[in-house]
Amino acid sequence: MVLVNGTSGATKAMVGGSYNTTQVWKTLSQYLPSRDPDSDFWWKFSGLHLALMLEEAEYPPEKQIEALVFFYHWTAPYLGSAPSATGKPLKWKSMVQPDGTPIKYSWRWPLDDLNGPEVRYNYEAIGPYAGTDLDPLCQLAAKDLMGRLASAITDAHVNNTWFNHFMSTMFEHDNTKLGAAAAQGLRMTSSVLMATEFNRDGIIFKSYIQPRLIDYTGVMPADAYEKAMAGIEADSPARAAVHDFLSNSDEGQSLTPFSIGVDNKDKSRLKWYFSTPRTSFASVRSILTLDGRIQTPHTERQLADLDELVKSVLGLPDDFPADQHPAEFLGAKSTYSFVSPTPANPGVAAPVRPTVPPRYPYYFDVAPRQKLPGVKWNLPVRHYDRDDLSVAKALTAWMEKQGHGAWCDRYMKLLERLAAERGIRLRDSRGLQEFISIMLKPDGEIDVTSCFSAHAFGVLPTPDQLSYPRRGTRRRGDDDY
Repeated sequence: MVLVNGTSGATKAMVGGSYNTTQVWKTLSQYLPSRDPDSDFWWKFSGLHLALMLEEAEYPPEKQIEALVFFYHWTAPYLGSAPSATGKPLKWKSMVQPDGTPIKYSWRWPLDDLNGPEVRYNYEAIGPYAGTDLDPLCQLAAKDLMGRLASAITDAHVNNTWFNHFMSTMFEHDNTKLGAAAAQGLRMTSSVLMATEFNRDGIIFKSYIQPRLIDYTGVMPADAYEKAMAGIEADSPARAAVHDFLSNSDEGQSLTPFSIGVDNKDKSRLKWYFSTPRTSFASVRSILTLDGRIQTPHTERQLADLDELVKSVLGLPDDFPADQHPAEFLGAKSTYSFVSPTPANPGVAAPVRPTVPPRYPYYFDVAPRQKLPGVKWNLPVRHYDRDDLSVAKALTAWMEKQGHGAWCDRYMKLLERLAAERGIRLRDSRGLQEFISIMLKPDGEIDVTSCFSAHAFGVLPTPDQLSYPRRGTRRRGDDDY
């Protein structure tokens, strides 16, 4: 199957025929009307990815229909321009994905065999004026969408109070000043991201605020975030614990804040995002426990299991020291770059675009009702250039050892189908699994979420370059990935 953007002629090769679609998606595509070329592209591209995930996670057909119809009406029209066959630059390049794709997906592993995985996607809502003087930070579409969802999707019980608070307190609202700041080097990049999560019993919307205040020429300091969060609650034990860690811990002092996340509902979490250049497991241990402030009878066993997962997924030796950095040892490289290359002279190649050093992201849930924060860590496997088959085998073997292997076969099949949609086998794929998110639960469980890339603007092989399994040559025990 070849997906074509009707206006631009841009194509995406998809292999496998009916194998790489679902009956629900095919039926909906037959009856849902065509709209503008951009919305049609995102429905056929990311709508299909979502359909594959829902099917492999064994959502009931009625839930698959609900999720896909929601995506068709409430997400595809907000994803901006489709790829251009001529490589025409995007009017607004989203930071959701390194190539500018404004959407990515995730699969949250169930903590018991009675429940199935939960599917989610994160995206940036991009309006027609994004990046212009009318909407320099690409925020109008997000504001419009959250307001409309609150009145249209009543079952979700949307509450935008915190979203509106942070939108009003963490940005410069004078577009003239923003234009002047941009001329002085302030980056006009993604500042509001969103997520839609399809739980088994309902839908949840989430928002992520990446502030831009022109009073700060560099990274906005923790004190500025604190000022905004104090508008939610003046004093918070969880926030106080984080501030103590930031001030008095060596690892805490390495953390740089970059975002605030909220659930658009009552009793929301309040997620404060940071990143650090330190990638040692000793650093991970320190941050996940706030230097021992967070401890349960299960913590040491959980950390030992997590250490085993990291070594297996990254391909580290079993005796890799806890105080050494995998990013340095394995030569990890960030896939993002924010520095524009100097224009080349005629006949001279442009310089290589500098890359951003790989970092580990974390968040602290500092919601008002919490005494200590919940801490989540994201392992950015995409930085380590491991093939997706090796990453998936390591992860699923670890899940089985944890007693949560019921969904491993489905996970492998999903990855195989997503890789085939790109025109490659899983063993030849890299970066499909972007992150593995980890949270140590107080009851001893380890909450794991796998995050997948979309890469609508990446280069894919043409149909004659695709590698297909040859019939009749598979031996017993071979991996048909």
